[in-house]
Amino acid sequence: MDSVTQIVLGAAVGEAILGKKIGNKAVLWGALAGTIPDLDVYQSIFYDSLTANELHRGFSHSILFSVIFAPILALLARTKEKWSLIGLVTLILGYPFITLENTAARMVVFILWAIALFSLQKNTFGVSLASQRDWTKLMFGSLITHPLLDCHTTWGTQLLWPLPYKLAWNSIFVVDPLYTLPFLLLLLIAMFYNRASKKREILNRAGIVISSIYLLWSLGAKYYTQNIFQENLRNQQITYSRLTTAPTPFNTFLWSATAETDSTYVTGLYSIFDAEKKVQFVSVAHQHHLSNQIKDKEILKRLLILSKDWYIIDKEKDTIIYIDARFGPIYIDKTPEYTFGYKLINNDEALSVTKHTPQLSATLGKRMLIELWQRIWSVE
Repeated sequence: MDSVTQIVLGAAVGEAILGKKIGNKAVLWGALAGTIPDLDVYQSIFYDSLTANELHRGFSHSILFSVIFAPILALLARTKEKWSLIGLVTLILGYPFITLENTAARMVVFILWAIALFSLQKNTFGVSLASQRDWTKLMFGSLITHPLLDCHTTWGTQLLWPLPYKLAWNSIFVVDPLYTLPFLLLLLIAMFYNRASKKREILNRAGIVISSIYLLWSLGAKYYTQNIFQENLRNQQITYSRLTTAPTPFNTFLWSATAETDSTYVTGLYSIFDAEKKVQFVSVAHQHHLSNQIKDKEILKRLLILSKDWYIIDKEKDTIIYIDARFGPIYIDKTPEYTFGYKLINNDEALSVTKHTPQLSATLGKRMLIELWQRIWSVE
């Protein structure tokens, strides 16, 4: 999920494990450890977008990674705390600073880094009250909950690395305020209480329990809506070979379905607030036959594995657009659009692959959000 959510989860786990002994320092280290698995995004600097996406959520999101690095991070926290914090903050803020194109945004990141660096340099770090075992528990808890949460998304994680399978339960969108905001609010309130306070413990645990219940809810909502989609496909006599469902952006109330037929994807929406259990489906041509025009068969194979064979092919002059259809469509003016994918350009020497993510204008983005909100509540 998004970085803010992973920071909150890691911080709450750190507080739950070691907050009574080291107070807000457990929150800080939990937040940083919860962010570490996503430092594999640095791969995008050195590789093309396809390779970077193949490697992302790989080894760093595995059980093995957490087992290996938890005691190492614990040792650094105990013996070299100041310089370890400086190094981690620099690594975490370094990626947006390097990759952001907007100068103002880069300046904000630099200022945040400078403030953090000044604070850490000024701070006097005493002898840790926690043992190596205590620190290892904190690090492992904050590291492993990151990929466990990511398993709920459509992207999934290679939790069982080196096995090549990415576990993805498609039950929550990568950004979901309903999961993050209550969790964040309760954690922030808890931090104002003394580390030995019972209220602090109750507030933090309440955040963990509420967020966990929400994840269970998302799985239940997925099961419930998927059954409704299957029933509607049957009743409308739509013959399909397979079906995938996913939550629409920022919520778990409105779900989209994509069913594959010989020449199209049949897609529809259903909200748990809909008065009737009826789904209107729209057909989108997937044009799989155009995959024959991708000359580099190895790249095609990699794309098929990454998208789990859910894809739409489009063509713009000499450029082939390979759309990853796993995530479901976005809707603008009630028209489904599958957006995320890759541009494949046949050069003289090789096939180049770049990311294809159409940018919505402010007007279109606003329309999409308004339409999404209205559809959640079944407002026509």
